[in-house]
Amino acid sequence: MNYFAGVSVPVFSLRSDDSFGIGEFNDLKKLADWCVMSGLKLIQILPVNDTTTDGGWNDSYPYKSMSTKTLHPIYLNLEKVGILKDENERLRFNEKKKELNAKEFVDYPAVFKAKMEYLKKIFDRQDDFKDFYDFLQYHCDKQFTEAVDYLHSKGIMLKGDLPIGVNRDSNDVKQNPQLFNLDMETGAPPDAFAAEGQNWGFPTYNWDEMAKDDFAWWRSRVKWIERYFDALRIDHILGFFRIWEIPKGSPNASFGHYSPTDPIRWEIEGRNRLSRIFGNSKLLICGEDLGMVAPCVPGVMRELGILSLEVQRMPKSSSRPFSDPRENPYLSVDTTGTHDMPTIRGWWEEDRELSARFYHEMLHHDDGAPYFCEPYICKEIIGQHMHSASQWVIIPIQDYIAMDGDFRWDCTWEEQINKPADPNHRWRYRMHQSLEQLLGNERLNTTIKELSARHLKNVPSSH
Repeated sequence: MNYFAGVSVPVFSLRSDDSFGIGEFNDLKKLADWCVMSGLKLIQILPVNDTTTDGGWNDSYPYKSMSTKTLHPIYLNLEKVGILKDENERLRFNEKKKELNAKEFVDYPAVFKAKMEYLKKIFDRQDDFKDFYDFLQYHCDKQFTEAVDYLHSKGIMLKGDLPIGVNRDSNDVKQNPQLFNLDMETGAPPDAFAAEGQNWGFPTYNWDEMAKDDFAWWRSRVKWIERYFDALRIDHILGFFRIWEIPKGSPNASFGHYSPTDPIRWEIEGRNRLSRIFGNSKLLICGEDLGMVAPCVPGVMRELGILSLEVQRMPKSSSRPFSDPRENPYLSVDTTGTHDMPTIRGWWEEDRELSARFYHEMLHHDDGAPYFCEPYICKEIIGQHMHSASQWVIIPIQDYIAMDGDFRWDCTWEEQINKPADPNHRWRYRMHQSLEQLLGNERLNTTIKELSARHLKNVPSSH
């Protein structure tokens, strides 16, 4: 059996000397160089589809796809598109770049406004494209493909993220309204993440209509994804079995219901949809199967060879507070947390009683648990994951960096990427450390390489 380790980080969170207040496709190259130094084989990112409506904070939500087959121009490196001829203009944008790059977080509206102004100036002086959006998409494809080719040249895989929904104002809905239930909205029932549930605002799918042409819309979507990615995380894979459907205009998500309502249909529908849509794909398929999972889901995923997601502090069994990574199924992705959760350090400080129990029961210490998640604890936790029985161990970059007390950021709670309970959350997390600094941190990189080597050589006793 083969075992691999990787890193997860949104593109928008990358910080480099070359970028413009936000991570860019071009920054993936330096991240790939770091992966080589650290013994990692995969980079996992959040969706990079275009989410643009008005350039405001709502557009920072990466799961709000306005088109399932376009890339977000905010990730373009400006100078690779073109150089401004006017010296005063160049100086002005260089100052803007310094200003935005110096900010601790992504100032999404300011970055978008500045980038679009620059790109429009380059567009206005060229003759190859008549449409500005076509011009942007050409360069998005060119820069992203160049980055992906660089990753592959270094032996690094790229894992994408397939949002369960699309924006109701998207091109997909406008062109195929019959494929969507526009009087309904997608979400999740009340759970540990959100007491009133979650309403994502997307229309639900008209699966019966989609089945008439053998899910052609879905299969075309997957084909487009294969242009860039080697692996794919299916966001909320449970939605292929049954979705939490909320009548449009409801006060909150607790007014929803599961569709279909008959549990017997869940397994039949889920197996049929997933096998028809992803069955012939060359992608390594992984499913985000956390939360209230229908009993039929794990079996169907195993049958179809879809990797499950295993999070130690969110065990699949309700009879225990933590799972043991060594007991994970081989066909799974093991991680310390997702973008919807606090980092290791945030979780440690969130519930002192729970973290103390973890300190004693899982890390096997007999002294008092420290208040803060010290670097040695972060290292022990990640080391435990690197002994996982999972085929893949993919750790958020914040948790890797947390092992270095001199390098990590003091603002623990600012490192959480998303807060699902907050419908007005701004997706603005940006690494405190630059990729250049990360590449230069030999001590941390050696530590990660030594830890990841454990997983590469892993032969768990259960197998």
